[in-house]
Amino acid sequence: MCLLVRVIDTLDRVQQLEDILTVVMQEHEEVSLKTRKHFWRIVRDIKRDPAPSPEEIRKAAEIRDILFEIKRGKTYALWPTLALMFLGGITLSVLPYLYLLGFPLDWGSVLTWSVGDWILLVLRILCVFLGVALFYPIGRLIGSKYTGIRVVGVCRDEYYEPTLKIDYVTFLNTLPSKRKWFFFFGGIWTVITALLYWLVGLVIAFDFSGLVLSLLLFSFEAYVLASGVATRKRGEMGLFNRERKIEQAWRERLTE
Repeated sequence: MCLLVRVIDTLDRVQQLEDILTVVMQEHEEVSLKTRKHFWRIVRDIKRDPAPSPEEIRKAAEIRDILFEIKRGKTYALWPTLALMFLGGITLSVLPYLYLLGFPLDWGSVLTWSVGDWILLVLRILCVFLGVALFYPIGRLIGSKYTGIRVVGVCRDEYYEPTLKIDYVTFLNTLPSKRKWFFFFGGIWTVITALLYWLVGLVIAFDFSGLVLSLLLFSFEAYVLASGVATRKRGEMGLFNRERKIEQAWRERLTE
C-alpha cells in the first residue's frame, strides 16, 4: 500500500513538473512567484523521497536551470574562470596583503594605536576578505569531490559574489546525508582561508588580521548552525541546515 502511494505521488509530481515547465517556457523571465514557490515545494518533496524517479529528477533539473539562468545570469566555464579567479586572488588580495605587512603594526599595544594603525588593520582585513571571496569556490570543489555532486561552472550568487553552479541532476541523485556536507565544506572553507592568511601574516610580521576575520566568520557560521535557520540568506551553513532537515524527513520515510 505504501509503495502504491509513493508511485502515485511520483506520477503526480511528474505531471506537476511538466505543467510548470510549460509555464516557465512560456513566461520565462515573467514567471510568477507562486509558480516558483510551487516548484521548490515539489523539489523539497523529491529530496525527501527515498526513491525519486529519474524522470522527475530530469524535469526538476531542467526547470531549475531555466530559473537559475533568469536569476543569476550567465554561467562561465569552470576551470578557465577558476584560473582567472585564482590569479585575481593572488594579484588583488595576497600581494597587497604581503605589501601591507611591510608596515609595522604593534599588536602588543592595541589600546594606544593611532588612527593610521586602525586604517592599516582595516586594509589588511579587507585584503583577507577579498581573498576569502575569490578563493571561496575551492570549498565547493572540495565538497564536490567528497559528495560526488558535479559542479558545471562559475556564476554569481545572490550577493554578486562568485560561486560554483551545481549540476542539479547529480545533486538530487545524491544522498541527503552527503548533500548537507557539500554546503558545509563551502562554508567552513571561508574560515580556513582566513586562517591561512593569519598563518602567513604571523610568520612574516606577527600579524593577526586573518585571525580576526576568521573568528568573525566562525562566530557567524556557528550561530547559524546553532540557530537551525534553514535559508539561503544565511549562506552555506543555512543551506547545510536546510539539507539536514530534509535528511531527517528522508530518514523518517525510509522507515515507513
